[in-house]
Amino acid sequence: MNVADIAFNKAFEALTDNTPLPWQVRLFTLLQSGKIPQICDIPTGLGKTSGIPIWLIALSYQAAEGYITLPRRLVYIINRRTVVDQATSVVERIRERLLCPAGRDWAEHESVLRSIASSLQILTPEPPLLAVSSLRGELADNAEWKLDPARAAIIVGTIDMIGSKLLFSGYGDGRYHRSHHAGLIGQDTLLIHDEAHLTPAFSDLLRHVAQEQRKCCEPRPIQVMDLSATQRYNDEDNDNTIRLDIKDEQNPIVEERIGAQKRIHLHQCNKKQQNRHIAEIASGYDECAARVLIYVRSPKDAQKVGDELRKKLELRPDKVRSRIALLTGMIRGHERDLLVTKNSVYRQFQHQGNPPAATDHPDREAASLQMSLPLFEENTAAAEKSLANTVYLISTSAGEVGIDIDADHIVCDITTLDSMIQRLGRVNRRGGTGREAHVDVVWTDDDENPDKNKAFTKAVAKTLKIVQHWGQESEDGTINASPRNLRRLIRRLNNEERAAAFSPIPTIPSLSDIELDAWSLTSINEMSGRPQVASYLHGLTNDPPTTYVVWRKEVAKFFKYEIDSRTLREWFAVCPVQTNERLQMPTAELKVELKKLLKKHKKKNPNHDIQVVLLDEWGRAEWLSLSDVDRNSNLAYRTLVLPIEAGGIGEHGMFDPAVIDPVQDIADSDAEGRERERWFSAGGEERLLIDKELPLGGSWPERGRVTLDVQEDAEESRIELILRMPADELRTTAPEHARLKQTLMDHTNAIVDCMHDICERLHLGQHLEAALVAAAKWHDQGKDREIWQSYACNNNGSDHPLAKSQNYRHGRALSGYRHEFGSLLEAMHAPKLCDTPESELVLHLVAAHHGHARPHFDIRAFDKEKFGTSDNEKASVEVMQRFGRLQNCFGRWGLAWLESLLRCADIQASRPEE
Repeated sequence: MNVADIAFNKAFEALTDNTPLPWQVRLFTLLQSGKIPQICDIPTGLGKTSGIPIWLIALSYQAAEGYITLPRRLVYIINRRTVVDQATSVVERIRERLLCPAGRDWAEHESVLRSIASSLQILTPEPPLLAVSSLRGELADNAEWKLDPARAAIIVGTIDMIGSKLLFSGYGDGRYHRSHHAGLIGQDTLLIHDEAHLTPAFSDLLRHVAQEQRKCCEPRPIQVMDLSATQRYNDEDNDNTIRLDIKDEQNPIVEERIGAQKRIHLHQCNKKQQNRHIAEIASGYDECAARVLIYVRSPKDAQKVGDELRKKLELRPDKVRSRIALLTGMIRGHERDLLVTKNSVYRQFQHQGNPPAATDHPDREAASLQMSLPLFEENTAAAEKSLANTVYLISTSAGEVGIDIDADHIVCDITTLDSMIQRLGRVNRRGGTGREAHVDVVWTDDDENPDKNKAFTKAVAKTLKIVQHWGQESEDGTINASPRNLRRLIRRLNNEERAAAFSPIPTIPSLSDIELDAWSLTSINEMSGRPQVASYLHGLTNDPPTTYVVWRKEVAKFFKYEIDSRTLREWFAVCPVQTNERLQMPTAELKVELKKLLKKHKKKNPNHDIQVVLLDEWGRAEWLSLSDVDRNSNLAYRTLVLPIEAGGIGEHGMFDPAVIDPVQDIADSDAEGRERERWFSAGGEERLLIDKELPLGGSWPERGRVTLDVQEDAEESRIELILRMPADELRTTAPEHARLKQTLMDHTNAIVDCMHDICERLHLGQHLEAALVAAAKWHDQGKDREIWQSYACNNNGSDHPLAKSQNYRHGRALSGYRHEFGSLLEAMHAPKLCDTPESELVLHLVAAHHGHARPHFDIRAFDKEKFGTSDNEKASVEVMQRFGRLQNCFGRWGLAWLESLLRCADIQASRPEE
């Protein structure tokens, strides 16, 4: 059975277990025809993320019909790490069904799943038929999305990770990956920007890039779709928007969810007592076995509310973790991962259980806190079966957006209207007979009388005024906040009122050819005047600058052996900081906390100081003493790497200067398990830096190493730090160092075959295919040099030159020589190649396939072994001129995409024989 013969309803149900809603059917019809709406304006809880399986089904239909107009990659972008993990899990479950269509839990859909899988298999000859990757930090990236450019791929990531890569400046990326990632994300891709109203600067950037690509006639420009349940302006007249219509509202599922009962109760109190009042109200739900979500604006308030709540509930220390959880943006990534994946409190909010049992609410000390709990028809026994005790999740804005959690009640402070709408979307999310949620909003005089110089407090005051007006319209002063009624109330606001109550739009810097060209010059690490990408991703905000904090065991060894800045930079390029290691704090606040931490250490030793490593956004490193941190003005948006002996991590993964116990070093693995190994080598003996059980197959191959000390002029006397990685990951992240034995002839034949295959599946034109295949033939010819074969430990290099080796010497053995520059010179002197119309593109692809030639090579890269000085100098100048001409011809991302196609073929050709 061909997938095109299957009704969309069956395909959607096979992938999701749900019958599609009317708006989802309309979206599929558009996508199948190659039309992508600009905006998807659907209320929270009605499956906006279903755009992912809908695109996948539409792509499979087009593949079966042999005419593909949809992008082959979908990038789902959301500015919350927890939501990235959540969306990735959804996508992985979809892929599991396609890979195992006869699975017990979905066996009834087997024939449909096989048909979808068969159609997607047309796009790629080898498994997996669908690539799924998560970009919230390079450690979480399994690299599937950058192996085969013709395969269907779904990438889920944050604005910082996706946006920086799109702008040739990927956080954590080296020279090789910057253009590679920009090409694969910036071409043949549908970018779905979830909760777009929260990050208007990024929406503006995506539209600008799409327009620039079309203006430059790039081969396969990006397409963009914004998702939002909270539109800043009324856009009812926008025809290019998917929204609910009459058929949707008549659907029983939609009816239940948009009618889900939620009532807002307003409570006034003194500002100094706000956290105590919030905890007091929340504690009133203790006897009704409910899931209570508490929202406050700052991490400090979240901690204070947690302390107050613990006292109100009289919880012993060993009982706190089973009743109260904390979710803020200032938690280290590792602890946040554990919260989402293993915390019992958080898991309770992920599952819809029975409503809480009916109960009377205890009296309050203050009349302003009087309230009554809703009555429910379900009996107490049923509720207790669902939830033994009331649990509390205390969150900042980190838990407002996109997270699929379902609370029974909310207690919160007042914030901007868009954030209030997001908060309401996390309570009584799915509705149900007899289920009614209370939303207790605590406000103070400070909220009513804002600082006129602060746009945010003015927006909060406007929101309070609007909500108070809504309450005055009802007899009991409460507000019906069901999604249906809330949308009705918001539609009554004019655009001016709505905009005044929403979070202020940051100033969006203008983006011109100057900035785009500067970013595209990826072979230049340091360039005066090149702007940082952060302000283009988030806008110019008034938010205080932040700094990342990381703990590593090797920092103490670096200090012991007096490692210089260059070696530090080399190491952190080999073993970069991962997102799960990082804790983010406002810079000014961090300085105060670090000062307290040092003071705590000095109580034991008055002369004690702590040496840390300071990394900037381009990987440059320097030493810094904690005693000097307060005077250092260059911490903003940088990373401090502390020794684990410094301490500073509290119970919830937040910075705590009172804790000076050593911090757990988690740089080798994330929530999913082992990903890399750091080894310490001394006297010829190696041991793991962090003790762990090794796999049965032994250690992984080496990614790189740095020398800490040389006692004598002998290899066995070196003291070194080594990073090892799984072979498959190493082949993707560093194909030049793939550990396998492959002759130059075999590798060339393999990459040519891979290049032909990729071009055929992508349906590239004859001229592009000819250029790419020719580049594949020439790309590694510069390895046929004595210096490179010696580097590859090949003593028989003159007779049987290698392209890949199982062992390599240190990179210093090459003295700066770049084999691709030698390959370029070989190709430039080939008469048959130079006479072809594709020669310009061929020469650039050969030169750029390891990230150089954008626009230049360092003089040390010259091939002095086979060519003269004049040949090298001429080629070097022509490299820069050629890059400028080709970027004008194919566009910035179009040229990077063509480079990426050759890199993907190189990666595929570097696989060991089965």
